Amino acid sequence: MSKFYQYISIFIIILFVSGCGGSLSVKKETQKTETDSDLQDFNATTISAMNTDEKIAFAEKLFASAQSQAYASPQRNTHLSNALLLCTQILLDSHQATLARDQSLAQISPEQYDYSLQLAQKITAQINTQSLSFEQQNQYLLMSAVVSLTNYQPEKTLIQLNQDFNSGLAELWSIYHQLRAMAEFQSGQQEKAVKELIIRHGYLSIAQEKQINQQLIWNYLAGLNTENINITSNTDESERMYSGWLELARILRDSHDPQTLNHSINFWLQSHPAHQADRVFIDHIIQTRQASILTLKQVAVLLPLQGKLAKPAKAVLEGIIASHYNSPLSAHLQLRFYDTGGGEPVWMTYQEALNDGADFVIGPLAKSNLEVLAQSNQLDIPTLALNSLENSKNQTPETLFQFGLSPESAARMVADKARKDGHYFAAIMAPDSAWGKRMNKAFSTQWEKSGGVIADSINYQSQAHDFSDSIKAMFNIDQSESRSKEISRTIGRKLEFTPRRRQDIDMLFMAALPRQAKQIPLQVIYHHGESVPIYSTAHIVANYHDARQNIDMDGVNFSDMPFLLGSTENTTSQQNTYQNSLYQRLFAMGVDSYQLAPYVNFLYKNPSESYAGDTGQITIDHNGHIIRALPWATFDQGNIKLINMEINQDNASLY
Repeated sequence: MSKFYQYISIFIIILFVSGCGGSLSVKKETQKTETDSDLQDFNATTISAMNTDEKIAFAEKLFASAQSQAYASPQRNTHLSNALLLCTQILLDSHQATLARDQSLAQISPEQYDYSLQLAQKITAQINTQSLSFEQQNQYLLMSAVVSLTNYQPEKTLIQLNQDFNSGLAELWSIYHQLRAMAEFQSGQQEKAVKELIIRHGYLSIAQEKQINQQLIWNYLAGLNTENINITSNTDESERMYSGWLELARILRDSHDPQTLNHSINFWLQSHPAHQADRVFIDHIIQTRQASILTLKQVAVLLPLQGKLAKPAKAVLEGIIASHYNSPLSAHLQLRFYDTGGGEPVWMTYQEALNDGADFVIGPLAKSNLEVLAQSNQLDIPTLALNSLENSKNQTPETLFQFGLSPESAARMVADKARKDGHYFAAIMAPDSAWGKRMNKAFSTQWEKSGGVIADSINYQSQAHDFSDSIKAMFNIDQSESRSKEISRTIGRKLEFTPRRRQDIDMLFMAALPRQAKQIPLQVIYHHGESVPIYSTAHIVANYHDARQNIDMDGVNFSDMPFLLGSTENTTSQQNTYQNSLYQRLFAMGVDSYQLAPYVNFLYKNPSESYAGDTGQITIDHNGHIIRALPWATFDQGNIKLINMEINQDNASLY
């Protein structure tokens, strides 16, 4: 069953989360059967104490008891509703853990998820929906919002949730704010998502639920920039709570010295005595981090210092060296460099580094060398490769981490961003080169995966200067012109005619390099496409500092590394002397690869945690791939204009 239909089932279940009549407890009757007597201790506390198997078993008992009772019996609907509540919690916990990228929040196997879904569908079919209580009317509102959310329409979800909602049940308000948080998060609005979870916290009464919500807040904070925090004295409690969370995040992520960290935490606790993040939660975060951070003494750098990759390798190498000498680690950490460009098998070079005492490896750079290491059953020490294997189906060693600059990932980011912006029908313009075909495929796959429709796809000639024919064909203007000519021939005179483009295209993905990128947007406007927003990748930019060169790309949306867009205060990457943006990116990659080395295990074991690097807000997924969240920008009179500092995260691989 597809995820879409699974999520549709979830929204049906949510309708009855609070139980018919808003009661979560089984009502006692004068006469009890032996089966019913086992079902009396059903309340929020007992549910929270159950593991997944126990919840499934209890739901089965409730379902069996309901089937033995009359169809119109209130007891029947109560049992069915309580059974649905158990299944709902399993399904929603699993979905929330996936969204937050933290499977520790819900220890639910695929088999348990599938069985709970099937059981929920059976239960739903048995419920009498003819008469709904006041609280169940509130559930209809939640239900319609969840439909939109599972259709990947977060904006519509929020519009629906903004309608009147007036429940007397804390558990419904909890679901309401959880749904709002999910919708905001899907829209890329992590700040608003965090604030919804902060409000939700006030409706939770069970300690375990509060602990999970604390972790959710922390996970949602992962993509936020905590550098520019305005500590507010606002009288609004939720705003003060949010400010406290941000301040805590900055302290925990920036304080690496234990003594300084302890002092900062104690001062924070004194300043926020009634905050949602208590000492127990903070200690858990600190202990988890300290247990995973590596203490390194010798890092081996494997790069091709000769051959066709020597120039890009030199840029990466200079970034590593600059980062080393700007780091307090340099006093206790030795760097050793190994040339992989001389033809010697990479495995021999790797073993040489191990024999020399390396406890961490940065490299290799060449994809062929990465493939050799990836085929190994085990790598003895953590290895941060400077490339990534796209769509690899083979399992790689757990100690291998892949940090690449793949163009396919950039295309996927565009698809996610445009869908979050509410677009549905996409057109694609990509060159007929191998690179263009890869970009086209990556965007199309991600777009359709997220529920969008490809309205048209045009492959233009890589060396073309005039794109009129391609754009006219994409917009169906050539057909409009043909109809006009046919009418003119029929009536025997020339008509005054303004071509009309097709109206179903609501965004354009432009895969292009700088020369084409300076021409296509103007020609799109000329051919009546001025209302079609254009999205692209950072490949369109040759030089961010030449406004005259970029002015023809005004209004095009794209994402890039924070240091190139000026949205980071880290100055290490700004030390590079490269003019070419590609080599600037490689330099920044070298900077981040060195800085990430001690934290790869921590980020791998805590996928919701992030590292603010020059190449982006960095996380590591369960496959060991470095994931970068990037800010979005456009050009205004040729100058960079950040788009509300929104962060876009690629969930597959790297740009």
